[in-house]
Amino acid sequence: MHQRNERLINAKINQYLIPGIMMALSLQLGNILDTIMVGNFLGTDAMTAVALSLPVETILQMPGYCLGTGGALAAGVMLGRRERKKASEVFTLTFFVTLILGILFSMLAFFLANPLAQMLASKAGVADLTGDYIFVSMLGAPFIGIGLLMVSYLGAESHPELSSAYLIISNLINLILDFIFLKYTPLGTRGAALSTVLGFVIGMVVFVKYIYSPKRMISFVKAPSFSIIKEALMAGAPVFVFMTMSFVKSLGLNTIIVSLTGQDGMAIYTVCDNILMIVEMFSGGIIGIIPNMAGILYGEKDYYAIRVLCKRTLQYSFIVVSAAFLFIMVFTAEVTRMFGITEPALQREMTAALRVFIFSLPFYLWNKFLISYYESIEETKQASLLTFLQNCIYIIPAALAGILLGQALGGTGVNGLALSFVCAEILTALTAYIYRKIKYKGSDFYILPAKNEGANLDLSVAALLDEAVKIPTEMTDFCKEQGVSLNTANLAAMAAEEMIANIIKHGGKSVHWIDVNLSIEAQEMRLRIRDNGIPFNPVEYSFDSDGYEINGIELVKRISSEIDYMRTIDMNNTIITFKRQEEDNGKQEA
Repeated sequence: MHQRNERLINAKINQYLIPGIMMALSLQLGNILDTIMVGNFLGTDAMTAVALSLPVETILQMPGYCLGTGGALAAGVMLGRRERKKASEVFTLTFFVTLILGILFSMLAFFLANPLAQMLASKAGVADLTGDYIFVSMLGAPFIGIGLLMVSYLGAESHPELSSAYLIISNLINLILDFIFLKYTPLGTRGAALSTVLGFVIGMVVFVKYIYSPKRMISFVKAPSFSIIKEALMAGAPVFVFMTMSFVKSLGLNTIIVSLTGQDGMAIYTVCDNILMIVEMFSGGIIGIIPNMAGILYGEKDYYAIRVLCKRTLQYSFIVVSAAFLFIMVFTAEVTRMFGITEPALQREMTAALRVFIFSLPFYLWNKFLISYYESIEETKQASLLTFLQNCIYIIPAALAGILLGQALGGTGVNGLALSFVCAEILTALTAYIYRKIKYKGSDFYILPAKNEGANLDLSVAALLDEAVKIPTEMTDFCKEQGVSLNTANLAAMAAEEMIANIIKHGGKSVHWIDVNLSIEAQEMRLRIRDNGIPFNPVEYSFDSDGYEINGIELVKRISSEIDYMRTIDMNNTIITFKRQEEDNGKQEA
Protein backbone atom coordinates (compact mmCIF):
# COMPACT_ATOMS: atom_id res chain seq x y z
CA MET A 1 0.00 0.00 0.00
CA HIS A 2 1.16 3.54 -0.80
CA GLN A 3 0.41 5.14 2.56
CA ARG A 4 0.23 8.92 2.74
CA ASN A 5 3.54 10.39 3.89
CA GLU A 6 4.73 13.82 4.99
CA ARG A 7 7.38 14.35 2.32
CA LEU A 8 5.51 16.63 -0.08
CA ILE A 9 3.92 18.84 2.58
CA ASN A 10 7.24 19.05 4.47
CA ALA A 11 8.93 20.20 1.27
CA LYS A 12 6.38 23.01 1.01
CA ILE A 13 6.84 23.94 4.68
CA ASN A 14 10.59 24.20 4.13
CA GLN A 15 10.01 26.28 1.00
CA TYR A 16 7.86 28.75 2.96
CA LEU A 17 10.09 28.68 6.04
CA ILE A 18 12.99 30.89 4.97
CA PRO A 19 10.81 33.59 3.32
CA GLY A 20 8.57 33.52 6.40
CA ILE A 21 11.49 34.00 8.77
CA MET A 22 13.02 36.67 6.55
CA MET A 23 9.67 38.48 6.42
CA ALA A 24 9.26 38.49 10.20
CA LEU A 25 12.97 39.22 10.63
CA SER A 26 12.85 42.29 8.42
CA LEU A 27 9.58 43.53 9.92
CA GLN A 28 10.61 43.18 13.56
CA LEU A 29 14.27 44.06 13.00
CA GLY A 30 13.20 47.38 11.50
CA ASN A 31 11.20 48.22 14.61
CA ILE A 32 13.99 47.12 16.94
CA LEU A 33 16.78 48.97 15.12
CA ASP A 34 14.48 51.99 14.86
CA THR A 35 14.25 52.01 18.65
CA ILE A 36 17.99 51.42 19.07
CA MET A 37 18.89 54.25 16.66
CA VAL A 38 16.44 56.70 18.23
CA GLY A 39 17.74 55.82 21.71
CA ASN A 40 21.38 56.23 20.71
CA PHE A 41 21.05 59.32 18.46
CA LEU A 42 18.22 61.24 20.14
CA GLY A 43 18.21 59.96 23.73
CA THR A 44 15.92 58.18 26.16
CA ASP A 45 13.09 60.76 25.88
CA ALA A 46 12.88 60.26 22.12
CA MET A 47 12.90 56.46 22.54
CA THR A 48 10.08 56.81 25.08
CA ALA A 49 8.17 59.07 22.63
CA VAL A 50 8.32 56.38 19.93
CA ALA A 51 7.04 53.80 22.43
CA LEU A 52 4.23 56.14 23.53
CA SER A 53 3.17 56.52 19.87
CA LEU A 54 2.47 52.79 19.63
CA PRO A 55 -1.32 53.03 20.31
CA VAL A 56 -1.73 55.42 17.37
CA GLU A 57 0.56 53.29 15.20
CA THR A 58 -1.68 50.34 15.99
CA ILE A 59 -4.77 52.19 14.76
CA LEU A 60 -3.00 53.26 11.55
CA GLN A 61 -1.96 49.68 10.81
CA MET A 62 -5.34 48.20 11.68
CA PRO A 63 -7.05 48.49 8.23
CA GLY A 64 -4.17 46.91 6.29
CA TYR A 65 -3.35 44.32 8.92
CA CYS A 66 -6.93 43.27 9.75
CA LEU A 67 -8.38 43.37 6.24
CA GLY A 68 -5.20 41.92 4.77
CA THR A 69 -5.00 39.00 7.18
CA GLY A 70 -8.76 38.38 7.20
CA GLY A 71 -9.10 38.81 3.45
CA ALA A 72 -6.11 36.58 2.69
CA LEU A 73 -7.41 33.86 5.03
CA ALA A 74 -10.89 34.02 3.48
CA ALA A 75 -9.42 34.05 -0.04
CA GLY A 76 -7.19 31.08 0.82
CA VAL A 77 -10.17 29.00 1.95
CA MET A 78 -12.06 30.07 -1.20
CA LEU A 79 -9.16 29.05 -3.42
CA GLY A 80 -9.05 25.73 -1.61
CA ARG A 81 -12.73 25.36 -2.53
CA ARG A 82 -12.04 26.45 -6.15
CA GLU A 83 -13.98 29.74 -5.77
CA ARG A 84 -11.55 31.96 -7.62
CA LYS A 85 -14.01 34.77 -8.48
CA LYS A 86 -15.09 35.14 -4.85
CA ALA A 87 -11.45 35.29 -3.77
CA SER A 88 -10.85 38.11 -6.28
CA GLU A 89 -13.89 39.99 -5.00
CA VAL A 90 -12.57 39.80 -1.43
CA PHE A 91 -9.20 41.12 -2.59
CA THR A 92 -10.73 44.01 -4.53
CA LEU A 93 -12.96 45.17 -1.69
CA THR A 94 -10.35 44.90 1.05
CA PHE A 95 -7.81 46.78 -1.08
CA PHE A 96 -10.02 49.81 -1.71
CA VAL A 97 -11.45 49.94 1.81
CA THR A 98 -7.88 49.96 3.18
CA LEU A 99 -6.87 52.72 0.77
CA ILE A 100 -9.87 54.93 1.64
CA LEU A 101 -9.31 54.56 5.39
CA GLY A 102 -5.62 55.37 4.94
CA ILE A 103 -6.47 58.60 3.09
CA LEU A 104 -8.88 59.53 5.89
CA PHE A 105 -6.13 59.07 8.52
CA SER A 106 -3.84 61.34 6.46
CA MET A 107 -6.42 64.11 6.43
CA LEU A 108 -6.94 63.83 10.19
CA ALA A 109 -3.20 64.18 10.89
CA PHE A 110 -3.43 67.98 10.77
CA PHE A 111 -6.08 68.06 13.49
CA LEU A 112 -5.36 65.10 15.77
CA ALA A 113 -1.59 64.49 15.94
CA ASN A 114 -0.77 67.00 18.69
CA PRO A 115 -3.88 66.40 20.85
CA LEU A 116 -3.19 62.66 20.76
CA ALA A 117 0.43 63.25 21.78
CA GLN A 118 -0.64 65.44 24.71
CA MET A 119 -2.99 62.70 25.84
CA LEU A 120 -0.32 59.96 25.64
CA ALA A 121 2.66 61.78 27.17
CA SER A 122 2.67 63.55 30.54
CA LYS A 123 6.05 65.26 30.12
CA ALA A 124 5.96 68.35 27.88
CA GLY A 125 9.17 67.67 25.95
CA VAL A 126 8.24 64.03 25.37
CA ALA A 127 4.77 65.11 24.18
CA ASP A 128 6.32 67.32 21.47
CA LEU A 129 8.53 64.47 20.26
CA THR A 130 5.54 62.10 20.30
CA GLY A 131 3.42 64.55 18.29
CA ASP A 132 6.10 64.86 15.60
CA TYR A 133 6.31 61.09 15.22
CA ILE A 134 2.51 60.62 15.09
CA PHE A 135 1.99 63.43 12.53
CA VAL A 136 4.31 61.93 9.91
CA SER A 137 3.03 58.41 10.54
CA MET A 138 -0.57 59.52 9.98
CA LEU A 139 0.40 61.20 6.69
CA GLY A 140 1.88 57.91 5.50
CA ALA A 141 -1.13 55.79 6.55
CA PRO A 142 -2.31 54.92 2.97
CA PHE A 143 1.08 53.43 2.08
CA ILE A 144 1.43 51.59 5.39
CA GLY A 145 -2.07 50.11 5.03
CA ILE A 146 -1.68 48.92 1.44
CA GLY A 147 1.79 47.54 2.16
CA LEU A 148 0.58 45.42 5.09
CA LEU A 149 -2.48 44.27 3.13
CA MET A 150 -0.40 43.11 0.16
CA VAL A 151 2.05 41.22 2.40
CA SER A 152 -0.83 38.99 3.55
CA TYR A 153 -2.20 38.39 0.05
CA LEU A 154 1.24 37.64 -1.41
CA GLY A 155 1.67 34.87 1.15
CA ALA A 156 -1.73 33.36 0.35
CA GLU A 157 -0.97 33.61 -3.38
CA SER A 158 2.06 31.28 -3.27
CA HIS A 159 4.48 34.23 -3.19
CA PRO A 160 6.00 34.22 0.31
CA GLU A 161 9.32 35.22 -1.24
CA LEU A 162 7.75 38.48 -2.53
CA SER A 163 6.26 39.25 0.88
CA SER A 164 9.71 38.72 2.33
CA ALA A 165 11.39 40.83 -0.37
CA TYR A 166 8.94 43.70 0.17
CA LEU A 167 9.56 43.86 3.91
CA ILE A 168 13.32 43.43 3.52
CA ILE A 169 13.52 46.30 1.02
CA SER A 170 11.16 48.48 3.07
CA ASN A 171 13.12 48.01 6.27
CA LEU A 172 16.49 48.34 4.60
CA ILE A 173 15.40 51.72 3.19
CA ASN A 174 13.99 52.59 6.61
CA LEU A 175 17.28 51.86 8.38
CA ILE A 176 19.42 53.71 5.84
CA LEU A 177 17.18 56.78 6.03
CA ASP A 178 17.02 56.49 9.82
CA PHE A 179 20.78 56.83 10.00
CA ILE A 180 20.82 59.78 7.59
CA PHE A 181 17.86 61.66 9.08
CA LEU A 182 18.76 61.11 12.74
CA LYS A 183 22.50 61.79 12.42
CA TYR A 184 22.68 64.50 9.76
CA THR A 185 19.36 66.40 9.89
CA PRO A 186 17.38 68.25 12.58
CA LEU A 187 14.21 66.25 11.82
CA GLY A 188 14.32 64.34 15.12
CA THR A 189 11.46 61.91 15.66
CA ARG A 190 9.82 63.19 12.45
CA GLY A 191 12.82 61.77 10.62
CA ALA A 192 12.34 58.38 12.30
CA ALA A 193 8.69 58.26 11.19
CA LEU A 194 9.48 59.58 7.69
CA SER A 195 12.09 56.89 7.09
CA THR A 196 9.49 54.22 7.95
CA VAL A 197 6.90 55.67 5.56
CA LEU A 198 9.39 56.04 2.70
CA GLY A 199 10.47 52.45 3.24
CA PHE A 200 6.88 51.27 2.73
CA VAL A 201 6.59 53.39 -0.43
CA ILE A 202 9.86 52.40 -2.14
CA GLY A 203 9.38 48.71 -1.30
CA MET A 204 6.22 48.65 -3.42
CA VAL A 205 8.36 48.12 -6.52
CA VAL A 206 8.15 44.41 -5.58
CA PHE A 207 4.42 44.38 -6.38
CA VAL A 208 5.19 44.79 -10.09
CA LYS A 209 6.53 41.23 -10.22
CA TYR A 210 3.37 39.94 -8.54
CA ILE A 211 1.13 41.70 -11.07
CA TYR A 212 2.79 39.81 -13.94
CA SER A 213 3.22 36.48 -12.12
CA PRO A 214 1.85 33.39 -13.92
CA LYS A 215 1.05 31.90 -10.49
CA ARG A 216 -1.38 34.70 -9.68
CA MET A 217 -4.88 33.41 -8.92
CA ILE A 218 -6.69 36.57 -7.76
CA SER A 219 -7.01 40.00 -9.34
CA PHE A 220 -9.13 43.14 -9.33
CA VAL A 221 -12.70 42.60 -10.51
CA LYS A 222 -15.39 45.05 -11.57
CA ALA A 223 -18.50 45.53 -9.44
CA PRO A 224 -17.70 43.00 -6.70
CA SER A 225 -20.48 41.90 -4.38
CA PHE A 226 -20.18 43.96 -1.20
CA SER A 227 -21.82 41.19 0.80
CA ILE A 228 -18.70 39.07 0.35
CA ILE A 229 -16.60 41.37 2.52
CA LYS A 230 -18.44 39.85 5.47
CA GLU A 231 -16.35 36.71 5.02
CA ALA A 232 -13.13 38.73 5.17
CA LEU A 233 -14.35 40.57 8.26
CA MET A 234 -15.29 37.29 9.95
CA ALA A 235 -11.91 35.72 9.13
CA GLY A 236 -10.18 38.89 10.29
CA ALA A 237 -12.20 39.23 13.51
CA PRO A 238 -9.41 37.77 15.69
CA VAL A 239 -6.93 40.15 14.05
CA PHE A 240 -9.27 43.09 14.68
CA VAL A 241 -9.59 41.98 18.30
CA PHE A 242 -5.79 41.71 18.45
CA MET A 243 -5.26 45.21 17.05
CA THR A 244 -7.96 46.69 19.26
CA MET A 245 -6.61 44.95 22.33
CA SER A 246 -3.06 45.96 21.35
CA PHE A 247 -4.26 49.56 21.40
CA VAL A 248 -5.92 49.07 24.79
CA LYS A 249 -2.88 47.19 26.07
CA SER A 250 -0.42 49.86 24.92
CA LEU A 251 -2.54 52.69 26.27
CA GLY A 252 -3.24 50.91 29.55
CA LEU A 253 0.33 49.74 30.16
CA ASN A 254 1.83 53.07 29.15
CA THR A 255 -0.45 54.89 31.60
CA ILE A 256 0.19 52.46 34.46
CA ILE A 257 3.95 52.25 33.94
CA VAL A 258 4.55 55.99 33.52
CA SER A 259 2.29 56.84 36.48
CA LEU A 260 3.77 54.31 38.90
CA THR A 261 7.40 53.88 37.78
CA GLY A 262 8.18 57.00 35.73
CA GLN A 263 10.24 57.31 32.55
CA ASP A 264 12.81 54.75 33.74
CA GLY A 265 10.08 52.11 34.08
CA MET A 266 8.83 52.96 30.59
CA ALA A 267 12.35 52.59 29.19
CA ILE A 268 12.65 49.15 30.80
CA TYR A 269 9.26 48.09 29.42
CA THR A 270 10.28 49.31 25.95
CA VAL A 271 13.39 47.12 26.02
CA CYS A 272 11.39 44.08 27.22
CA ASP A 273 8.89 44.65 24.41
CA ASN A 274 11.72 44.81 21.90
CA ILE A 275 13.15 41.56 23.23
CA LEU A 276 9.77 40.02 22.44
CA MET A 277 10.09 41.40 18.91
CA ILE A 278 13.52 39.79 18.60
CA VAL A 279 12.04 36.40 19.44
CA GLU A 280 9.19 37.02 17.00
CA MET A 281 11.69 37.73 14.24
CA PHE A 282 12.23 33.99 14.07
CA SER A 283 9.37 32.20 15.82
CA GLY A 284 6.79 34.60 14.35
CA GLY A 285 8.12 33.92 10.87
CA ILE A 286 7.77 30.18 11.44
CA ILE A 287 4.24 30.46 12.85
CA GLY A 288 3.43 32.84 9.99
CA ILE A 289 3.56 29.84 7.64
CA ILE A 290 0.27 28.63 9.13
CA PRO A 291 -2.08 31.31 7.69
CA ASN A 292 -0.33 31.01 4.32
CA MET A 293 -0.98 27.26 4.12
CA ALA A 294 -3.58 26.07 6.65
CA GLY A 295 -6.52 28.03 5.21
CA ILE A 296 -6.07 26.48 1.78
CA LEU A 297 -5.54 23.00 3.23
CA TYR A 298 -8.65 23.46 5.37
CA GLY A 299 -10.66 24.47 2.31
CA GLU A 300 -9.44 21.30 0.61
CA LYS A 301 -10.27 19.25 3.75
CA ASP A 302 -6.71 17.96 3.87
CA TYR A 303 -6.66 17.44 7.64
CA TYR A 304 -3.64 15.17 7.49
CA ALA A 305 -1.52 17.94 5.97
CA ILE A 306 -2.77 20.48 8.54
CA ARG A 307 -1.57 18.26 11.39
CA VAL A 308 1.82 17.84 9.73
CA LEU A 309 2.05 21.62 9.24
CA CYS A 310 1.26 22.37 12.90
CA LYS A 311 3.63 19.72 14.25
CA ARG A 312 6.52 20.99 12.15
CA THR A 313 6.01 24.68 12.90
CA LEU A 314 5.79 24.00 16.64
CA GLN A 315 9.01 21.98 16.59
CA TYR A 316 10.91 24.73 14.76
CA SER A 317 9.42 27.50 16.93
CA PHE A 318 10.31 25.94 20.26
CA ILE A 319 13.89 25.37 19.11
CA VAL A 320 14.13 29.09 18.35
CA VAL A 321 12.57 30.12 21.67
CA SER A 322 14.90 27.82 23.62
CA ALA A 323 17.95 29.33 21.91
CA ALA A 324 16.69 32.88 22.54
CA PHE A 325 16.00 32.10 26.20
CA LEU A 326 19.53 30.84 26.80
CA PHE A 327 21.15 33.71 24.91
CA ILE A 328 19.25 36.44 26.78
CA MET A 329 19.79 34.75 30.14
CA VAL A 330 23.57 34.67 29.59
CA PHE A 331 24.08 38.02 27.83
CA THR A 332 21.43 40.14 29.56
CA ALA A 333 23.71 43.06 30.42
CA GLU A 334 25.03 43.24 26.86
CA VAL A 335 21.47 43.31 25.54
CA THR A 336 20.54 46.28 27.72
CA ARG A 337 23.60 48.27 26.61
CA MET A 338 22.59 47.68 23.00
CA PHE A 339 19.58 49.95 23.58
CA GLY A 340 21.72 52.81 24.85
CA ILE A 341 21.10 52.09 28.55
CA THR A 342 24.41 52.96 30.26
CA GLU A 343 23.37 54.34 33.66
CA PRO A 344 24.49 51.67 36.18
CA ALA A 345 21.41 51.73 38.44
CA LEU A 346 18.96 51.57 35.51
CA GLN A 347 21.01 48.87 33.83
CA ARG A 348 20.93 46.69 36.96
CA GLU A 349 17.16 47.03 37.20
CA MET A 350 16.72 46.23 33.54
CA THR A 351 18.95 43.16 33.72
CA ALA A 352 16.95 41.70 36.61
CA ALA A 353 13.61 42.48 34.91
CA LEU A 354 14.68 40.89 31.63
CA ARG A 355 15.69 37.65 33.33
CA VAL A 356 12.20 37.39 34.78
CA PHE A 357 10.42 38.51 31.63
CA ILE A 358 11.94 35.85 29.36
CA PHE A 359 10.12 33.08 31.23
CA SER A 360 6.97 34.29 29.45
CA LEU A 361 8.39 33.40 26.02
CA PRO A 362 7.36 29.69 25.73
CA PHE A 363 3.78 30.44 26.82
CA TYR A 364 3.61 33.49 24.56
CA LEU A 365 4.70 31.34 21.62
CA TRP A 366 2.06 28.68 22.33
CA ASN A 367 -0.72 31.28 22.57
CA LYS A 368 0.36 32.99 19.32
CA PHE A 369 0.44 29.63 17.58
CA LEU A 370 -3.11 28.78 18.70
CA ILE A 371 -4.43 32.18 17.62
CA SER A 372 -2.87 31.88 14.16
CA TYR A 373 -4.08 28.30 13.75
CA TYR A 374 -7.67 28.92 14.85
CA GLU A 375 -7.91 31.94 12.53
CA SER A 376 -6.91 29.70 9.63
CA ILE A 377 -9.54 26.99 10.24
CA GLU A 378 -12.43 29.46 10.73
CA GLU A 379 -12.57 29.00 14.51
CA THR A 380 -12.76 32.77 14.94
CA LYS A 381 -14.47 32.72 18.35
CA GLN A 382 -11.69 30.60 19.81
CA ALA A 383 -8.99 32.81 18.27
CA SER A 384 -10.73 36.02 19.37
CA LEU A 385 -11.08 34.74 22.93
CA LEU A 386 -7.37 33.93 23.12
CA THR A 387 -6.46 37.33 21.70
CA PHE A 388 -8.76 39.11 24.13
CA LEU A 389 -7.32 37.25 27.11
CA GLN A 390 -3.69 37.65 26.07
CA ASN A 391 -3.78 41.36 25.24
CA CYS A 392 -6.23 42.82 27.72
CA ILE A 393 -8.06 40.76 30.31
CA TYR A 394 -4.99 39.36 32.07
CA ILE A 395 -2.00 41.57 31.27
CA ILE A 396 -3.32 45.00 32.37
CA PRO A 397 -4.60 43.92 35.83
CA ALA A 398 -1.51 41.70 36.24
CA ALA A 399 0.81 44.61 35.42
CA LEU A 400 -0.91 46.89 37.92
CA ALA A 401 -0.86 44.23 40.64
CA GLY A 402 2.77 43.30 39.88
CA ILE A 403 4.05 46.88 40.13
CA LEU A 404 2.14 47.62 43.32
CA LEU A 405 3.29 44.36 44.91
CA GLY A 406 6.91 45.03 43.96
CA GLN A 407 6.73 48.52 45.44
CA ALA A 408 5.08 47.20 48.62
CA LEU A 409 8.06 44.87 49.02
CA GLY A 410 10.45 47.82 48.84
CA GLY A 411 11.41 47.74 45.15
CA THR A 412 10.60 49.96 42.18
CA GLY A 413 7.93 47.56 40.92
CA VAL A 414 9.77 46.79 37.68
CA ASN A 415 10.41 43.15 38.57
CA GLY A 416 6.73 42.78 39.46
CA LEU A 417 5.88 44.20 36.02
CA ALA A 418 8.13 41.61 34.35
CA LEU A 419 6.55 38.80 36.37
CA SER A 420 3.07 39.97 35.34
CA PHE A 421 3.83 39.06 31.71
CA VAL A 422 4.72 35.51 32.74
CA CYS A 423 1.53 35.14 34.76
CA ALA A 424 -0.67 36.62 32.03
CA GLU A 425 0.63 34.23 29.36
CA ILE A 426 0.24 31.18 31.63
CA LEU A 427 -3.33 32.19 32.54
CA THR A 428 -4.19 32.70 28.85
CA ALA A 429 -2.94 29.22 27.92
CA LEU A 430 -4.74 27.62 30.86
CA THR A 431 -8.05 29.38 30.15
CA ALA A 432 -7.90 28.39 26.47
CA TYR A 433 -7.34 24.77 27.48
CA ILE A 434 -10.32 24.77 29.87
CA TYR A 435 -12.56 26.50 27.29
CA ARG A 436 -11.69 23.94 24.61
CA LYS A 437 -12.27 21.02 26.97
CA ILE A 438 -15.75 22.34 27.79
CA LYS A 439 -16.84 23.35 24.28
CA TYR A 440 -15.17 20.57 22.27
CA LYS A 441 -15.33 17.56 24.56
CA GLY A 442 -12.92 14.81 23.62
CA SER A 443 -11.11 16.93 21.01
CA ASP A 444 -7.44 17.80 20.90
CA PHE A 445 -6.32 21.36 20.13
CA TYR A 446 -6.70 20.78 16.37
CA ILE A 447 -10.53 20.72 16.66
CA LEU A 448 -10.63 18.79 13.37
CA PRO A 449 -12.46 15.64 12.27
CA ALA A 450 -10.34 12.50 12.53
CA LYS A 451 -10.93 12.06 8.80
CA ASN A 452 -12.88 13.54 5.90
CA GLU A 453 -16.56 12.88 5.34
CA GLY A 454 -17.33 9.66 3.52
CA ALA A 455 -14.66 7.09 2.71
CA ASN A 456 -11.17 8.25 1.82
CA LEU A 457 -8.12 6.66 0.26
CA ASP A 458 -5.12 8.85 1.08
CA LEU A 459 -1.74 7.96 -0.38
CA SER A 460 1.56 9.29 -1.66
CA VAL A 461 3.26 8.11 -4.82
CA ALA A 462 6.94 8.38 -5.69
CA ALA A 463 7.44 10.17 -9.02
CA LEU A 464 8.33 6.96 -10.87
CA LEU A 465 6.34 5.39 -13.70
CA ASP A 466 6.72 1.96 -12.10
CA GLU A 467 4.85 3.33 -9.07
CA ALA A 468 2.11 5.04 -11.07
CA VAL A 469 0.95 1.80 -12.69
CA LYS A 470 0.28 0.28 -9.25
CA ILE A 471 -2.26 2.94 -8.28
CA PRO A 472 -5.23 1.63 -10.35
CA THR A 473 -5.19 -1.70 -8.48
CA GLU A 474 -5.23 -0.02 -5.07
CA MET A 475 -8.00 2.36 -6.14
CA THR A 476 -10.26 -0.30 -7.62
CA ASP A 477 -9.81 -2.54 -4.56
CA PHE A 478 -10.74 0.37 -2.32
CA CYS A 479 -13.76 1.29 -4.45
CA LYS A 480 -14.94 -2.32 -4.38
CA GLU A 481 -14.82 -2.28 -0.56
CA GLN A 482 -17.01 0.83 -0.58
CA GLY A 483 -19.65 -0.60 -2.90
CA VAL A 484 -18.70 1.47 -5.94
CA SER A 485 -19.52 -0.09 -9.30
CA LEU A 486 -16.63 -1.60 -11.23
CA ASN A 487 -17.24 0.76 -14.14
CA THR A 488 -17.02 3.92 -11.97
CA ALA A 489 -13.99 2.54 -10.14
CA ASN A 490 -12.19 1.80 -13.41
CA LEU A 491 -12.83 5.33 -14.69
CA ALA A 492 -11.36 6.91 -11.54
CA ALA A 493 -8.38 4.53 -11.59
CA MET A 494 -7.73 5.26 -15.27
CA ALA A 495 -7.86 9.02 -14.64
CA ALA A 496 -5.44 8.73 -11.73
CA GLU A 497 -2.93 6.71 -13.73
CA GLU A 498 -3.06 9.08 -16.71
CA MET A 499 -2.68 12.24 -14.61
CA ILE A 500 0.13 10.84 -12.45
CA ALA A 501 2.02 9.59 -15.50
CA ASN A 502 1.68 13.05 -17.06
CA ILE A 503 3.06 14.73 -13.92
CA ILE A 504 6.04 12.35 -13.82
CA LYS A 505 6.87 12.91 -17.50
CA HIS A 506 6.37 16.68 -17.69
CA GLY A 507 6.36 18.07 -14.13
CA GLY A 508 10.05 18.92 -14.02
CA LYS A 509 12.90 18.02 -11.68
CA SER A 510 11.15 19.35 -8.57
CA VAL A 511 8.59 16.52 -8.56
CA HIS A 512 9.63 13.71 -6.22
CA TRP A 513 6.32 12.81 -4.57
CA ILE A 514 2.67 13.11 -5.58
CA ASP A 515 -0.20 13.13 -3.08
CA VAL A 516 -3.45 11.44 -4.12
CA ASN A 517 -6.79 11.46 -2.32
CA LEU A 518 -9.93 9.61 -3.44
CA SER A 519 -13.05 10.70 -1.53
CA ILE A 520 -16.21 8.62 -1.94
CA GLU A 521 -19.54 10.15 -0.95
CA ALA A 522 -23.15 9.19 -1.60
CA GLN A 523 -23.56 10.84 -5.01
CA GLU A 524 -20.04 11.34 -6.33
CA MET A 525 -16.35 10.57 -6.05
CA ARG A 526 -13.61 13.21 -6.02
CA LEU A 527 -10.04 12.48 -7.01
CA ARG A 528 -7.52 15.09 -5.81
CA ILE A 529 -3.98 15.02 -7.17
CA ARG A 530 -1.34 17.39 -5.82
CA ASP A 531 2.24 17.86 -7.03
CA ASN A 532 4.96 20.49 -6.78
CA GLY A 533 5.96 20.44 -10.42
CA ILE A 534 5.96 23.31 -12.89
CA PRO A 535 2.61 25.18 -13.16
CA PHE A 536 0.32 23.24 -15.49
CA ASN A 537 -3.45 23.66 -15.82
CA PRO A 538 -5.02 20.55 -17.41
CA VAL A 539 -8.37 22.35 -17.72
CA GLU A 540 -6.88 24.86 -20.20
CA TYR A 541 -4.84 22.22 -22.04
CA SER A 542 -5.71 21.48 -25.65
CA PHE A 543 -3.84 18.84 -27.63
CA ASP A 544 -1.03 20.20 -29.77
CA SER A 545 0.78 17.61 -31.88
CA ASP A 546 3.84 19.89 -32.03
CA GLY A 547 3.99 20.28 -28.24
CA TYR A 548 3.38 17.85 -25.41
CA GLU A 549 1.86 14.54 -26.43
CA ILE A 550 -0.49 14.34 -23.46
CA ASN A 551 -3.44 12.57 -25.01
CA GLY A 552 -4.37 11.16 -21.61
CA ILE A 553 -5.65 14.54 -20.41
CA GLU A 554 -8.23 14.63 -23.19
CA LEU A 555 -9.31 11.14 -22.15
CA VAL A 556 -9.67 12.20 -18.50
CA LYS A 557 -11.83 15.16 -19.53
CA ARG A 558 -14.17 12.84 -21.45
CA ILE A 559 -14.59 10.18 -18.75
CA SER A 560 -15.05 12.54 -15.77
CA SER A 561 -18.07 14.70 -14.98
CA GLU A 562 -15.91 17.67 -13.98
CA ILE A 563 -12.25 18.60 -13.77
CA ASP A 564 -10.98 21.63 -11.86
CA TYR A 565 -7.53 23.09 -11.24
CA MET A 566 -5.96 25.61 -8.89
CA ARG A 567 -2.33 26.56 -8.23
CA THR A 568 -2.27 26.83 -4.42
CA ILE A 569 0.63 26.73 -1.93
CA ASP A 570 2.82 26.80 -5.04
CA MET A 571 1.57 23.33 -6.03
CA ASN A 572 -0.65 22.01 -8.79
CA ASN A 573 -3.99 20.89 -7.33
CA THR A 574 -6.29 19.04 -9.70
CA ILE A 575 -9.77 17.85 -8.66
CA ILE A 576 -11.51 15.29 -10.89
CA THR A 577 -15.14 14.47 -10.09
CA PHE A 578 -17.08 11.33 -11.07
CA LYS A 579 -20.82 10.86 -10.59
CA ARG A 580 -21.68 7.57 -8.94
CA GLN A 581 -23.79 5.34 -11.14
CA GLU A 582 -27.15 3.75 -10.33
CA GLU A 583 -25.63 0.32 -9.78
CA ASP A 584 -23.52 1.68 -6.90
CA ASN A 585 -25.07 0.30 -3.75
CA GLY A 586 -24.27 3.43 -1.72
CA LYS A 587 -22.43 1.49 0.94
CA GLN A 588 -20.31 3.95 2.97
CA GLU A 589 -17.55 3.48 5.45
CA ALA A 590 -18.80 4.34 8.93
